[in-house]
Amino acid sequence: MLLDGLDEALKEAARPPSRGRRRRGRRLGWRQILAQVLYIATVTAFIAALLLYPEGDL
Repeated sequence: MLLDGLDEALKEAARPPSRGRRRRGRRLGWRQILAQVLYIATVTAFIAALLLYPEGDL
């Protein structure tokens, strides 16, 4: 029958994944924080420049 083993497959799918190794909390390095701050500042400056640019001077 096509549905043979369906019960076992559903039980396996419902089981939470096994935790072999626990992940330690990821720490953000200063380079990653600096890159994110620079990216946000760049995007904010670009959007501000677009909003403040006079419409008639394109």
